Amino acid sequence: MTFARQTLRAIAPDPALIGAGLALVTLGLMMIRGATLDDGWTLFTSPTFRQALYFGVGIVAFLMSRRMDYRLLQRWALWVYLAAGAALVAVLVLGTDAHGARRWIDVGPVTIQPSEFAKVATAAALAAFAARRDPSRRGVAFTLAIVAVPAALVLAEPDLGSTLTLGVLWVVLVAVWGVSWRVLGGMALLAVAVLPILFVAVPDYQRERIAVFVDPARDPLGSGFTSRQVEVAIGGGGLTGRGFGGPSALEGLAPRTADFAFAQLAEQTGLAGSLAVLALFVVVAWRGIRAASAAPEAFGRLLAAALTATIVGQAALHIAVNLRLFPATGIPLPFISQGGSALVTVFAALGIIESIAAHRPVLDRALWRGER
Repeated sequence: MTFARQTLRAIAPDPALIGAGLALVTLGLMMIRGATLDDGWTLFTSPTFRQALYFGVGIVAFLMSRRMDYRLLQRWALWVYLAAGAALVAVLVLGTDAHGARRWIDVGPVTIQPSEFAKVATAAALAAFAARRDPSRRGVAFTLAIVAVPAALVLAEPDLGSTLTLGVLWVVLVAVWGVSWRVLGGMALLAVAVLPILFVAVPDYQRERIAVFVDPARDPLGSGFTSRQVEVAIGGGGLTGRGFGGPSALEGLAPRTADFAFAQLAEQTGLAGSLAVLALFVVVAWRGIRAASAAPEAFGRLLAAALTATIVGQAALHIAVNLRLFPATGIPLPFISQGGSALVTVFAALGIIESIAAHRPVLDRALWRGER
């Protein structure tokens, strides 16, 4: 009897991965509605309604990217990467200033944040480059150059959170690529050595955030006020939360449904809701790793790993900031934070991971039934 043969065949969607994403979005919509319920919005002008529209666009992006053969991205990776770089340059020239940064481009009634799309584009470019060659010191240096260009443009906005996310996806990709831990350790030591230089390069307000992180009691009614209120919000949620609506310790903080979405949700749903969010991101990580490990070739494995690292790494950074485990960086919580570009991009990334999982090698049972 011959062994069963493996074929590449599209299979059913991954209910765990999709279900985790939908559950996180549902929590995000409930969080936004509860935080803005008493702000006097009408139905069609409310942040919740706008976020629901972005969710609809995200579902379309998910379905399109899932139906697409992800291997086409290997051919288009360079052009996608160049387009993302051009958008990052454009936002520095034409972008809108808000909250001390220039990260957004107004296109009619829609505001686009190119740095969100640059994460997916960079992941595709890195995976396409690494998939065609074995790891080497020269290759690692080239991948570092690939990620350094968008990282520098994003840092110039400034957007430290997205810059760190690009760094996370690069580290995960080169590790999956097969770069030795000795090389990675040496680069980590080099990164630590240049931290003082980066500290000098960051804007004054970011240095003040670092100072508040080191000394939580610093300027409690000024630069340290937000951090104190975030602590009060998370602690005030208790076990089951205060519910969606009513007074909030984060009242009046503009980014409470974006940069501090986890704290806002923790106040509303308590420890139980916070643990549910963490569990759902663990599911996303688990299914993303599974898709990467079962990918039929190197490009799919590297791309799935990089995209999973982008989603989960960004979530970990956001939650760490909200729990005062990391200085404030201004980064959204995937699926949950208010914002169209982030939501649409994360669903597109989820669709690509699904496409990789759907084309993994499976046993074609029709070939082995009774064959000899």
